[in-house]
Amino acid sequence: MRSAGQHPNPGLVFESTKDTPHRMLSLDIPFEPWKRSARIDVAREELTLADVDDAAALQALRRGVRLAFYGLLAADEANTLAGSMVQVAERVHEVAQARFEEGAAPRLDVMQAELGLSRAKADLELARSARTSAQAELNALLSRPPAEPLAVEGDIAQTPPLPAVEQVVARTAAGNTELRSAEREVAIEERRLGLLKAERVPTPIVSVGAVFDAPGEFDVGYRAGLSLAVPLFDRNQGQIAGSLARGEQARLRRDALRLSVEAKAFAAHARAAAQRAQVAAYRDTLVPTATTIESLAEEGYRLGRSPVLAVLDAQRTLRDAKVEYLGALLSYQSALADLEDVLGGPIE
Repeated sequence: MRSAGQHPNPGLVFESTKDTPHRMLSLDIPFEPWKRSARIDVAREELTLADVDDAAALQALRRGVRLAFYGLLAADEANTLAGSMVQVAERVHEVAQARFEEGAAPRLDVMQAELGLSRAKADLELARSARTSAQAELNALLSRPPAEPLAVEGDIAQTPPLPAVEQVVARTAAGNTELRSAEREVAIEERRLGLLKAERVPTPIVSVGAVFDAPGEFDVGYRAGLSLAVPLFDRNQGQIAGSLARGEQARLRRDALRLSVEAKAFAAHARAAAQRAQVAAYRDTLVPTATTIESLAEEGYRLGRSPVLAVLDAQRTLRDAKVEYLGALLSYQSALADLEDVLGGPIE
């Protein structure tokens, strides 16, 4: 903006000859206020495009932080889940050992329970490693050392409400960074066209000066003049035609992008709604049912009514259901991040 608003430098000319007058001093001042204002208009539009680029970078950072934050929350939940599964496996192992010592169960039950306990402990170690990795990712986004301890608070199971699809489409038309960038490119080309048309007008150059040392005639003689280029041949015809073509292309790209962004908004909203429904299914039906089945299988084995394999299978089913529930929650957060990318800002 500052460069575009600068005035052209004046020219200072000094001549010394053997002819009379012997000395001449002249100051040439270009006068182009309309061209300066046109350059400022172009710079102002380019500045708004830079603001759109900053908004896009901020949105990308927001997406990364969101996914890393909820990834760390999910890693904490997976750690808790793995620890609870170790406790369940230890409990089943104690029951199998007690029944074996009472002669009510074979040694095979104890071995299978030990295998289940070892598997649960291995899952716990894996969950701890995954938590360390998730912590390093979030630390990197926060400009912290990767190994520095980081505790996050929140409930990954709390899912924000989705706006109506009509609101999503309306907000997308106003806030999508790609579409805003395309709008700015159209405006910039229109301003450049105005600058090219302004440059067709010749720049008047006002000259003021004086001549010195003319023996027998005068000592100092003042002079003034006005020079003006005559635009007979070059009137920026080629540049203006090129700008018109680029402006039309920019408008066509903007219109095509608007249709594409609207389609992306519909698709992102549909994916988020589907992921939200999946989260509700795991939360309300699948996980509670798997928890009940595991409790019944464990109680049945304790009473000698079911084999240990049924208990181990129920444990794996419960673990898988909870792990899949965490995966569904992360997928929902990812879908929300996609929707925010289309919107160009937060959902709330």
